[in-house]
Amino acid sequence: MTEVERIYQENWLPKDFWEKKVSCDYTVSENMKKVWAIELDLYKEFARVCEKNNLSYFTDGGTTLGAIRHKGFIPWDDDIDVCMPRNSYEKLKELSKEFRHPYFLQNVYTDPSYGYSFMRLRNENTTVVVEPFTYCKFSQGIFIDIFPLDKVTKEDYLPRREKIYELIMKNSAYMRYDFPNKSERDKEVVARYYDSSLSPVDIFEKIEKLAMQDEEIETEYLSLLVSTQYEASKKIWPKRIFDDYIEKEFESIMVRVPVGYDEQLHLYFGHYMEFPPIEQRGMWHKTQFYPDIPYKEFYQEKYKFSYD
Repeated sequence: MTEVERIYQENWLPKDFWEKKVSCDYTVSENMKKVWAIELDLYKEFARVCEKNNLSYFTDGGTTLGAIRHKGFIPWDDDIDVCMPRNSYEKLKELSKEFRHPYFLQNVYTDPSYGYSFMRLRNENTTVVVEPFTYCKFSQGIFIDIFPLDKVTKEDYLPRREKIYELIMKNSAYMRYDFPNKSERDKEVVARYYDSSLSPVDIFEKIEKLAMQDEEIETEYLSLLVSTQYEASKKIWPKRIFDDYIEKEFESIMVRVPVGYDEQLHLYFGHYMEFPPIEQRGMWHKTQFYPDIPYKEFYQEKYKFSYD
């Protein structure tokens, strides 16, 4: 039984969820509906573990916008993002064994070739392909992103972010290094940032040290320092935004959005209830999804790449 079949049989998604649909002048395919179902299931499992262990968490970015504007996924979005205060994030990091196969809490300690600067929860009976990273020996199942919220000050925010960006690019170069069909961009990243003396663990620990630099002081601001998505001015927020959460409908489940979502979404997107022009409605991640096949089988068949 595939993961999609399992979720379908569990019957917590309405039957019409699975159908191809035109929404906001954008066509959501049946395959993307399968991907969304996998991600919703991952969110439910993530929330279960967090609530069992009294950990704080919120939706982030386009997921918060989707909950407010669409009561679900933005039709042209393909992922779920969540964030956690650093202390909850660190506690979750120690709870990887709470997740049973096919769920896998991924970080550099559970998956040493993993070169991202934040955690992901993956479903290992599914597949994603991000081409420059296809020759990395880490779990490549469909995922949700999990980001830590770190304390910052207005004075140290940009210098720390710039240092973290340089380290993130070193891991990006590491993940691109073995890809045989490098684009000019890939070649530039590898030439500038690749450092054979540093492992992903080394780089991750440098990132974490910088990110947690202000953890013991009182500050008025929080940021997703370990994420390079969005320009810097959109990624520093008054911490009051995360004083509590509000539950909002998201497809057929409820998600936790930060109580200050209106302020945060204005910082992220400006007039966030307005739709972008039709020509700008499209997937912005260059990711291929195969929700019906485990990644190890897919990579062996397509790339002759063995994880054994």
